[in-house]
Amino acid sequence: MLRKLGCVVLAFGLWPGLAGGDEGEAAEAAESVIRVIVLDFNGPDGLDRKLADSLRLKLRRHDAFDVVDRITTQQLTNALYDSVAPWDEPQRLFEATGASVLLWARATRTGSTVTVVVKSTTAPNSTESTTYTDDTERWRAVICRQIVEDLAGRAQWTPPQVGDEAEPEAFGRPLNVNGSFDDGQTGWDVADNVAVFYEAGPDDRGKVLRVRTDLKRLPYLDYRRALAQGDADRANPPTIEADTSYESLGGLEGVHVRSTWIKAASGRRYWLTADVKSIAGKGAIPRIFVKGFLDAPADGLHELSLRERDLTPETFAALPEDDRTKLIKADTAAHPERYRRECYRWYLACRSQTDDWEHFAAPFPPRGGLPDNVQWLRIDIFCYWPPGQTLLDNVHLYADPRQTDPLPEQPPRTPGVRRHPTTQAR
Repeated sequence: MLRKLGCVVLAFGLWPGLAGGDEGEAAEAAESVIRVIVLDFNGPDGLDRKLADSLRLKLRRHDAFDVVDRITTQQLTNALYDSVAPWDEPQRLFEATGASVLLWARATRTGSTVTVVVKSTTAPNSTESTTYTDDTERWRAVICRQIVEDLAGRAQWTPPQVGDEAEPEAFGRPLNVNGSFDDGQTGWDVADNVAVFYEAGPDDRGKVLRVRTDLKRLPYLDYRRALAQGDADRANPPTIEADTSYESLGGLEGVHVRSTWIKAASGRRYWLTADVKSIAGKGAIPRIFVKGFLDAPADGLHELSLRERDLTPETFAALPEDDRTKLIKADTAAHPERYRRECYRWYLACRSQTDDWEHFAAPFPPRGGLPDNVQWLRIDIFCYWPPGQTLLDNVHLYADPRQTDPLPEQPPRTPGVRRHPTTQAR
């Protein structure tokens, strides 16, 4: 079955294949700002417009392109239908937009393969064609990326990927406590004996962490709330019914198991390693986060601190301002960890490919060194979908043994991203 879709692109500038000249001229053209219009075609299932939108998004991520939004474009040209060829009136489009290049992308689908033919013209009777193909589920993203790379005359930047850097053969001492779990819950959240267990593993592994997410959600949340309030006993946990539906614990909140605090070093690179066995089944993706925190100013009392003083938010708010200030100051000095604010996040995706133990490792930050506002690190094991059980062992955080000097922070590449004022250390 063939499925046709299409879109038109009008651009100020020259398609590199038509421009001619040497590489220096092509680079100079790529650096100039090009105003681009992507015209929609109306086709079956709305796929034509999805292709056009994907091109707009790709082009907007480059400083070299200035993209006209879809509404303005439609008001200027109206939607072009599948049976209408833009070559019938290129001069009108050139004059209306000031464009010097017209690109027309049409695609056909045969089975799982999509072929896109991009025609380009600098005059009504001068056209060239470039063909792109892809057979993945992300064909629009893949092909649009290739189109934009050809239009810009250079390859797009690719972020670092897991596996780009080989795992060191030897590490130093782990920075976190008891990543092997051989000392039970030391260095980690206390077991609740319903979803979180520290128990004997296979003969060659000692103790391991076992996490369950195939549980009824509301009874488990009630149990955790009772534990926090001192109204439940971990040694005598309730029996909670199993659930593997979308409404289960794994389908919504999931289960977190957090390490104790680890002092951070700005400019440092780290490695996180873990051994994982997913009883939930092949395709499960437990995520092991490393979250960065800073000691931030407090403007209220933590929930645990209120409970320890037999206060409620209402009774605390009713206190004189000086008393509130003194309580906050005293509590932040006694329990600074309760007021730390998250300011950094990275995770290792432990995608299960087999039914056996698998080893995962990756460095972070992916680029540069740890930002200077990160004062503390914490490992956060997160198991969620599909509902089931996950075994973990040897969850270790190491300083990168290859690093000799601190590295500067590499800022986000997304334009306009700035640190929020509340993520600055006090």
